[in-house]
Amino acid sequence: MTSSRIRWMLLAPLVTMALTATGTAGAAEGGAEPARTSLTGVTDKTTDGPSTAPATTFESAAFAAEDSCSRLPAGVRATVPDAVTACVSVDAGTGKATRTKAAAPSLAAAGLAADDPSGDGLGTEFEPDTDDPEPPPPSCVLTNPGNWTWSRTGGLCLNGAEVTYTLYDSNGKTIGTGLIQVNSTLATSYKSLDLNETITAKLVRVTGDVKSLVVKMQVGCDAGCKTVTKQPWYGASEMTPNTEKTGKTKYSGDAFAADTTRSSFRTNYKMYVTMPGATPVDPSASWSSPAGGEIRCDKEQPRLRGCVIPTNDMPVLSYSRAHEKYGIVVPIYEQIMQRRGTDVLHAVNQAKATANRTATCTPFTNLYPGVAGKDSCDEFPPASTSEGGQDGNLCAELTPQVVNGLWSAPATWPNRPASGNETCLRLHITQRANSSAGGVLGSLRKYQRLVEGDPFRIEFTA
Repeated sequence: MTSSRIRWMLLAPLVTMALTATGTAGAAEGGAEPARTSLTGVTDKTTDGPSTAPATTFESAAFAAEDSCSRLPAGVRATVPDAVTACVSVDAGTGKATRTKAAAPSLAAAGLAADDPSGDGLGTEFEPDTDDPEPPPPSCVLTNPGNWTWSRTGGLCLNGAEVTYTLYDSNGKTIGTGLIQVNSTLATSYKSLDLNETITAKLVRVTGDVKSLVVKMQVGCDAGCKTVTKQPWYGASEMTPNTEKTGKTKYSGDAFAADTTRSSFRTNYKMYVTMPGATPVDPSASWSSPAGGEIRCDKEQPRLRGCVIPTNDMPVLSYSRAHEKYGIVVPIYEQIMQRRGTDVLHAVNQAKATANRTATCTPFTNLYPGVAGKDSCDEFPPASTSEGGQDGNLCAELTPQVVNGLWSAPATWPNRPASGNETCLRLHITQRANSSAGGVLGSLRKYQRLVEGDPFRIEFTA
């Protein structure tokens, strides 16, 4: 179907759907043709092209660290006689959390028996089409010096944390300083429990008796996570002004506790800063990733394990009325959500989704039993949500159609007209449209790592 040829008749918000049958009086459930009853109380709307996904919201929090002071060892004092104590402090920036938007790609729909073309019992709401584009690589925003930045799938970044090394004499007078700038980027993956991080430390400048510094680092993580690579770099080579060290660390989110299918944790960091010749014993500065940027890894999806960073910005399931495969169902989905008075749904696991689908679509009378793929049961709200699974006898049973370029959703059986108050649907649509509509949700589940209880928004676009 194309937007230039089809005129969609959409329901005005909160109007009553006139879904009573006015078709052939002798038609009964199981007949060859559904009743031809159109919706009333409608307005005309012309379709545009497909929509794109909403922008990703990045969240931010001020960087905080534990500072320390220690007496210098004899070996260093022999080189810098006046130096007695060294302290390391960290500039936490402005300390104000911010939210910025960055464009995100649209997620494509998926592509084809009644909502389970593969026959493995998962349903298309758990199976995106192989034609779906991969999401972009994680890329958090390196802005706001001294702040952490993160998003659900974009990773976690620390930008420009400033670590200051200060030498003091016996009178507490500053006799030298060194400024180190630290950046880190940690990438999550929807299809892997491995978390890879790059850390960079740059010696920006020195003053007074500080001519060079030795900088080492070590990372770790909370329960539920294993540290695979603890040090981003090795050795004790001196750093002089404008030189930097860059290295990679790695974590694994597969340390699930017994009888659990997900884990949440934070990463932590220790920096050892010394004058050349000193042996670090305790870390000079320690910090952890922000509480709001807690990483969640899970093994709850049928085939993929992966990690995200949940935020208050809910994932969005976007349906386009102009979509060539599933567009025919979107206007009636939209009306049902208007009746429900919310745009939020909640994910459930595979077992609950199967039970929900059975509750709404069993039994189901195929209008064209001799024609493969021409009819299937599409339930809405989706079976893979906690809002799905309503008794099919309480749902409006409709057959969306386009006749002479005009869209309508008549009651399928004239002896079972819809009241106009139902808040759930069982639709008669082709397997192609059914699979495509389910695949959009499958893509969202896959790329956003939706697990049991996760909320997400649903939106409808031209």
